[in-house]
Amino acid sequence: MENRPLLYYQQIRIFPVIISFMIHNPIIPGFNPDPSITFDGKRYIIATSTFEYYPGIALYTSEDLSVWKYETSVMTSANGFSLRGVKNSSGLYAATIRFHSGRYYAVTTNKNGFGNFVSHADSLAGPWTEPLFIHEDGIDPSLLFLPDGSCFYTQNGKGGLFGAFIDPDSGKLLEPLHLLSPGLTGNATEAPHIYMKDGLFYLVFAEGGTEYGHHEVAGRSESVYGPYELRKTPILSHVDRKRHMIQATGHADLLELGNGSWIAVFLAIRVPGRAHLHNLGRETFMAEVTWEDGWPVIGHGGEIELEEESFIETVPMKPDYISFHQDLPDTSVLRLRAEHASRYERCIDSLLIHGGDELSKDMGEPASLLLRQPEFESVFSADLRCDETLTGCAGITVFYNSDYHADLCLERTGEEIRVSFRRKIHDLETAVLKKTINPGHSVHLEVRTGRQWYVFFADGEEIGRAAMASFATEGTMYMTFTGTLIGIFAENGDGVFEEGFGFI
Repeated sequence: MENRPLLYYQQIRIFPVIISFMIHNPIIPGFNPDPSITFDGKRYIIATSTFEYYPGIALYTSEDLSVWKYETSVMTSANGFSLRGVKNSSGLYAATIRFHSGRYYAVTTNKNGFGNFVSHADSLAGPWTEPLFIHEDGIDPSLLFLPDGSCFYTQNGKGGLFGAFIDPDSGKLLEPLHLLSPGLTGNATEAPHIYMKDGLFYLVFAEGGTEYGHHEVAGRSESVYGPYELRKTPILSHVDRKRHMIQATGHADLLELGNGSWIAVFLAIRVPGRAHLHNLGRETFMAEVTWEDGWPVIGHGGEIELEEESFIETVPMKPDYISFHQDLPDTSVLRLRAEHASRYERCIDSLLIHGGDELSKDMGEPASLLLRQPEFESVFSADLRCDETLTGCAGITVFYNSDYHADLCLERTGEEIRVSFRRKIHDLETAVLKKTINPGHSVHLEVRTGRQWYVFFADGEEIGRAAMASFATEGTMYMTFTGTLIGIFAENGDGVFEEGFGFI
């Protein structure tokens, strides 16, 4: 080794290695609103709302907050669940998921006249109990398990936020509901959750409606009943960031991690470039929580970004592709209002769908398998047989609800296949294009999504297109809470799809 003066070695500087991780938002993309989070000692679990779609209350899991996957759903045919007669954007509203003493609890609201209820299970995979009624009025129920084992229930209602002690295993309230807080502004006060930290109770809730005025507020008290001192400024808000891609932040649920740090999951929307226009629905985001002067603050002073610097490195979820080698109940597939398992016959490498209601039927239960659109730019595909097995109208659909959808439909007429491109907007439905083709054994169907158009193809030929604005929540004729889904369907007869379907 070459001899060097001591000064040389003294001038060597050792810089610390700083590893920067990123939360890539949204962590669960597409129609996944009203997130709630818990930890069962082994994995993190997030529940999201499903409204008129079956199965009800989607559950996603992660071992380390980094990689999220669809795991199962709470409300299924196993506990007698259906949503027959539910209007668009009604059904199951926001759920809260909690784990306590080896048992999982999910509380939610069925707006189809049943009200707030709880269901529980000793395994995440179930069986979950039938809905156990709690209270008929209000929405957004939540549970807080106290150190002594008791359980405190919260919900919104007329005049503010309410709470009472509850037996979570039966759903029975142990006392009348108490008014905890009227809220900060009293404008759409909802989604209350209570947490304990340093001897205080923290009431965290949303205000402003789940739209562009949405934001998150916090209060604190020495008693679970209050009175709650409210922080005068929101702990999460993009109300004043109208040019930002992320809007409508709120409906947060907080979680303390084992190292003493805190995170929050919450809903937000992404706008594709045009102000006040979005089509993916409300999605699940995540950010760190810091404590400032005894208050929880989400993100950076209550603001968040698509890329959040963090001690967590999240991995974007893979788009859904459903292989027909899988059992449908094990997938993230959604259906409208009921399971109707007999309508779907899975073979080794194909799926026979027996047509049901038409997609446009009000409160209908069509034979359709739908996936959440995860990004603005995506490609969805499916292959439909065109032999004698095609006895009805079958194809692919971009579906917001029964009043807003665009469909590429195939029908067999002798040796020819008639292709139709249909549009439904508000109360107007029409076939925009009809033509005949001479296909081979099957036709490859595709829809390519973008920030302006949904473009439909059959065997590589463009058949039709629909404006993105046709599926924007802001353009609907009544208040809606879901997002765009894309899937396969059959009406008035059978259709056989090959291999699988989904985003490629």
